[in-house]
Amino acid sequence: MPIPKPTLTYATLVGRIVEHHRKQQGIHQEAVAQTVGISQSAYSRLEKGQTAMSVTQLRLIAEVLNTTPERLLQHTAQYANQLRAQGVDVTDEKPNSAAGVLIALGILAALFAAGNS
Repeated sequence: MPIPKPTLTYATLVGRIVEHHRKQQGIHQEAVAQTVGISQSAYSRLEKGQTAMSVTQLRLIAEVLNTTPERLLQHTAQYANQLRAQGVDVTDEKPNSAAGVLIALGILAALFAAGNS
């Protein structure tokens, strides 16, 4: 059985970048969700990339995280380039393989741990 191609959507990558910033600052999901005006479970889906963030949501989230939407998107672009260099497809469409997503998330976690930004 061939190894699936590591694949991640932009929505997932943006969500994971936001999650990384939030956790670095010790902010709980509930606090961000309240500011955005959604439930904690809906916010969790944003961070997981199961639901794409709107521009308004991204702006409000950035405010809570003491950053800007531009900076979050810049980090997303940087990590997308690093992931591509590791053989990960970063795409707009949802991948067919759950295993490919898990591999891609593992690579992203390694990049976070290495402190690359």
